[in-house]
Amino acid sequence: MYLDNTWYGARYIFSKYCKVKDDTAFASIQHGHVIVDEKNLGKKKIETTPWLVWNKKISEKCIKNGYKNIIPIGSIFIYLEKIYKFKNKKPKGTLVFPLLSQPEKKNNIDYLEIFKDLKKKYPSPYTISVSIRDYAILKKKYNRLKKINFVTWGSRGDKNYLKKLYLNIKYHKNIFCIYPGSALIYALYLKKKVYLSKKLYLISDDRKYRKEVRKNLDTNIRDFKSYGINFKNLNNKKNLKISKEILGCSSLRSPEDLMILLGWNSLLKIYIAKFLSIIINLKENFLNGLNYSQKRRIGKDFK
Repeated sequence: MYLDNTWYGARYIFSKYCKVKDDTAFASIQHGHVIVDEKNLGKKKIETTPWLVWNKKISEKCIKNGYKNIIPIGSIFIYLEKIYKFKNKKPKGTLVFPLLSQPEKKNNIDYLEIFKDLKKKYPSPYTISVSIRDYAILKKKYNRLKKINFVTWGSRGDKNYLKKLYLNIKYHKNIFCIYPGSALIYALYLKKKVYLSKKLYLISDDRKYRKEVRKNLDTNIRDFKSYGINFKNLNNKKNLKISKEILGCSSLRSPEDLMILLGWNSLLKIYIAKFLSIIINLKENFLNGLNYSQKRRIGKDFK
């Protein structure tokens, strides 16, 4: 129903877990890290639909803000472990999470500077996560660098996006985050050696944009600190416990519960969700142009 319900494979993963067809859901699904102190957190376009969030801290803050029907169910990242049996193999090398180019904004990154700094401190081979819009260009541009590899998880609408992300974190020994987002928490949860860069490696003369990026970075750090994450020593055991709290490990639901929360146990709710999807599509296309909603749903609304 909502444009972002299929992002990163969220709805698909739940359908696999529930062993049902991947269908329109009468709910909104949290698919990534959100700021607990965000203004109007919990406000929904359609108040009757539940917002299925990662953890109790988020749901409690939403309720405090005056919003109802906010239900903690755990992160979709954790549900991957419920539906797939991933092979165990010895992790090696370093996985890097720079500022990704998004459909809304392309980021120009100094990858040679990243490579130079990685060689000083972290073991090879080096794998750098990049957006699908940059992947082919970067592979061709840097093919002479033998110890560096670029990888993409696909567009936002790729149903296997999160699965590919999970496996790459699992099979790397070190995780080097340039931006402290969901990937940092995923890596702590998977017991990796996690490091946060002091540099942005961003090539831009736009001071306003650089300031905005730094502000967002600081906001994320403050949010993680509000849970208790220790950034002075990311790799202490307490951070592992806190990562489980952030990802809502204690809030995981059974397939039967999720079926009810997503509206998949009710033909009426499925039909209503499909009807509301049409309304949302028409509205977004009217405001943003022909086929915008379809491109937005699959994460290919590049500017």
